[in-house]
Amino acid sequence: MAKILFDNVWYEEVAPTGTYESVYEAMIKVHAPQLWPRFYPINFKATVYASGEGVKADLVLIERDYTEWWVVEVEMAQHPFESHVLPQVKKLTNAAYGVDEAQKITDSCDKLELARVRQLLNEVSPRVMVVVNKPKPDWGKRLAEFNSILGVFEIFQSDQGKHLFRVNGDHPIGLAQIISACKFDELMSRWLLVEDPISFRINHNEDVSIEFEGQTTVWRRFDSTGKVWLFTPNGPNPLPDRHHYQLVRRGDGRLAFEKKRKAHN
Repeated sequence: MAKILFDNVWYEEVAPTGTYESVYEAMIKVHAPQLWPRFYPINFKATVYASGEGVKADLVLIERDYTEWWVVEVEMAQHPFESHVLPQVKKLTNAAYGVDEAQKITDSCDKLELARVRQLLNEVSPRVMVVVNKPKPDWGKRLAEFNSILGVFEIFQSDQGKHLFRVNGDHPIGLAQIISACKFDELMSRWLLVEDPISFRINHNEDVSIEFEGQTTVWRRFDSTGKVWLFTPNGPNPLPDRHHYQLVRRGDGRLAFEKKRKAHN
């Protein structure tokens, strides 16, 4: 069984069957603002209908700029996927969301504007995210067939009853902001030239964590003769040199590299 050492205290993984679903759901709702910082999490227990069949979600996530929204279904790893989880996802995906649902969502969050929520629900179809208490790779593959995603939220507990959480899988992050194009410098192998550093709020010789393909990499900014580079101070450059890159700020605030294949001459 997995365990985590944090601040000289061991936290052991809580068995997936060792927590009531209601308790697990409540934990997710408490930590929803940290899990999805670009979204307003709404406790949404209203019944919606797909082809006459009713279904209830657990949460709705409204992006803070009203660009997208998600319906969240909390599940336990021991639940059967084909007969329980997938039918719920299909209903939530195909359900009708209209004026009444917009009103209920807005009533639950005083930071939302009713007119904009109505417009969002009218113009943008929701995506569904299933959150489960144990990694289930087979679930993720099946959910992708229905344009849905699987997020993992695992509970770890110390002998004193304190909790840590491990987050994995896929999660909505909101729109990414492009900071700059980056490319390998022809004269300084494995250094990245930041072509438009004006929005890159990192100082000379300062280290920064930048995500690439789901993993964290550490870089250092270097300024000279009016140019800005990034290099890895503690190891080899992890980026394949057959690509150019975009440096983006994701909706959750983290920096990331996105690949752009080099144009052929």
